[in-house]
Amino acid sequence: MKRWSAGLALLALLWLAAAWPAVSSAVDQIRQRSTADRIGHAVDGVVVGLQAERRMSATLRAGGDTAPLTAQRARTDRARTALDDARAGRLITADAARSVDELHRRLDGLGALRGRVDGGLALRADVVTGYSRIIEAGLGAPWLPSAQTLAALGRAREALAQEDALVTGALATTGVTDTDRLRVGALTGVRQASSAARYEQLETVERQLLLPKAGAAAITGAAWTAAADPAIADLRAAEARADQQMLAATPGSVAAIVYAGLIAGVGLIAVIGAFLFARRVTPEKAVPAAAAPPDTNPARQELLLDLHRRSQRLVHRQLRLLDTMERRQSDDETLGDLFRADNLATRIRRNVEKAITLAGGTPGRRWRRPMPLAEVARGAGAEIADYVRVSTGQVAPAGLAGSAITDVMHLLAELIDNATTYSPPDTRVRVGGVRDADGGYTFTITDVGPGMSELDLATAEEVMADEEPPADGVWWGFHAIGRFAARHDITVRLEAGAGGGLVATVVLPADLITDPGDDGPGPDAPPLSRVARMRARINEVSDATSTTVDLPVVGSRRNQ
Repeated sequence: MKRWSAGLALLALLWLAAAWPAVSSAVDQIRQRSTADRIGHAVDGVVVGLQAERRMSATLRAGGDTAPLTAQRARTDRARTALDDARAGRLITADAARSVDELHRRLDGLGALRGRVDGGLALRADVVTGYSRIIEAGLGAPWLPSAQTLAALGRAREALAQEDALVTGALATTGVTDTDRLRVGALTGVRQASSAARYEQLETVERQLLLPKAGAAAITGAAWTAAADPAIADLRAAEARADQQMLAATPGSVAAIVYAGLIAGVGLIAVIGAFLFARRVTPEKAVPAAAAPPDTNPARQELLLDLHRRSQRLVHRQLRLLDTMERRQSDDETLGDLFRADNLATRIRRNVEKAITLAGGTPGRRWRRPMPLAEVARGAGAEIADYVRVSTGQVAPAGLAGSAITDVMHLLAELIDNATTYSPPDTRVRVGGVRDADGGYTFTITDVGPGMSELDLATAEEVMADEEPPADGVWWGFHAIGRFAARHDITVRLEAGAGGGLVATVVLPADLITDPGDDGPGPDAPPLSRVARMRARINEVSDATSTTVDLPVVGSRRNQ
């Protein structure tokens, strides 16, 4: 029972390690979507309200009708209340919360600004500047991913809205002054730098304002409004389209949410299934005669095994779906997200299959035909997080029997993962392989990390040879290596590298090795990660120019 308990504890930890990043990624995607839906629209409502209020405030005359301005202020206040309600939600990003808090802080000065407008104590330019300072805090959408386009459109619309308030106010009161012309010229430059859109009617009126000709008719408020209003509406529509494009779910975000459900659900089924299976196959301790015998119902045991097989098939189907999506996708950013999702799914599969092996079972993923050992090494490199650092270009041609592919791949992955974890991040981990004289095959995994002390090397050898897992969990990775090796009479040795670091040697017996010309895995073989195939070829090309160097020690390697 002690052995089963340790195996089940390891299985639960592996499930948690796989599920937590996936669930966290899905929560981040949901939080970003909720932020865009709730905060983005609420902020835009406040900005539009303030822009309209600014224009009316700039054109207000002493003794004039204040009813339209009063109605607009009420609309602005309602938009502000809606923003406060949206800010109270929990599913918003930290960047969005900080931006909204800054906008709210500036809105606290709106009452004083309105008082100066009503009392006729503020100049037209001061009114425009006061409102613009508040609006500035709500421009763009820095909390959204890839928000540069939206921010540029927001700047263009705000520049034109400022220009509109300034010119409309000037035409309604004192007329356009030289100071106004300087400001209009600056705002026109900001708009044209932020947006490629051109508005012929507006630009014609702007030239007449900036460079008035003697004897030419003066620009009227109606002429300015007829030119400015369509341009403002067009920029707002362009901003709305950009916002909708960012809100549209990408394959990467959909995949993150799907994986969270898949990992958490399938992993939980595996943990529960293994726990129930262990309770039914583990001999009970001596109990009184009246105690019920252990449950050995074969139908129930077959049901649990079937659940494991179903979970395995789900993971395989998910990887095939990812491979199809990657082949059809041409957008580099989305393709990068799919590659990362592919790697995540591959690492999840590795953890699930490792847990099944350590619990005494056999993973459902099997090959009936041999596979080239170069492909096995690539597949192992793809099962770790830092797969881009793995070089597999020096693996001599040979094949591996199908019955051993899964275990050898996971064994190599454990050693490669250890090498990348405990070596400097700007160095390569090299996987090499040669055919032995007796027909066997030897892999070497070399890094330039801190290596291991003689005591740690001896401890690792003992852990790999012992069938029971270590009690403290520190050496569980080496225990997994030993279990994979024992299933196929594989020898694993660890030794210090000649120039520092660690060299792991894996010797495969001759009965597992086939000639390079033997048939490959075939079309019905379980899916390998497409990341493995692509990254391995990139590493092979870069091997000609990359070098390894001795770097300072970066930490202990005992926590394998």
